Amino acid sequence: MNPEYLTLTRIIVLAACMIYASYKDWMEREVDDLVWIIGGCVAGILTVIDLAFYSWNTRILLATILSIILSSGLAFTFYFLGLYGGADAKAIAMISIGLPLYYPPIRLHPFTGLATLSNGLIISLSLLLIFLLWNLIALARGEKIFEGFEHESKLRKLAAMLFGIRIKNARSRKFWFPLETEKNGRRTFNFKLLSIELEEPTRDDCWATPGIPLLIFITLGFLSYILVGDLIRLIYEFIVRIAPFT
Repeated sequence: MNPEYLTLTRIIVLAACMIYASYKDWMEREVDDLVWIIGGCVAGILTVIDLAFYSWNTRILLATILSIILSSGLAFTFYFLGLYGGADAKAIAMISIGLPLYYPPIRLHPFTGLATLSNGLIISLSLLLIFLLWNLIALARGEKIFEGFEHESKLRKLAAMLFGIRIKNARSRKFWFPLETEKNGRRTFNFKLLSIELEEPTRDDCWATPGIPLLIFITLGFLSYILVGDLIRLIYEFIVRIAPFT
């Protein structure tokens, strides 16, 4: 098999697994481990074939091992710190085994797992801008989104605008979590976004945030790295290009 076709096959296998896993996570908030086992084994075997027949040398072998160790190690460290779920760590491990090295034109390094994770985290930040824009439009329309929260500081109100929206039917929304709680009869913002045990809304009219699985952003991070490159490098080059002192 042509080495380029071999790489393309590995990308297709990983992308298919990630897209399927993202769908299952979105619908059920659960992904069967068979997805990671099958995807990792198939793409991993293709990685071994690539190393054995097309790109064998000591430098590539060491870079491959380093990529797998760094990517998987960081991914599971984040998991053990409670920053995301086990499926997210397993996804990065699968990608790092199935395509440990990739060389898009825009990159800081060729470690696919690390770049996928950083790209995914950067893309996830777009949610903050979406929430902020949504809330600014609501304020412009005259909606009283802070009614009952007049005592909150401007900084905490800004945080609420970045992390969620005020909705009228929160208890009927699936996988939405409250951004508020009640203390001494007074409603107050509550930003426990990293909590594993997220509570369901107890009232319909409340500030809430959607539980969008990080796995979706990791999938977008992988696809963007393959199609575009490392977003950190892209952002850096953009800043350097527009900076007045350059």
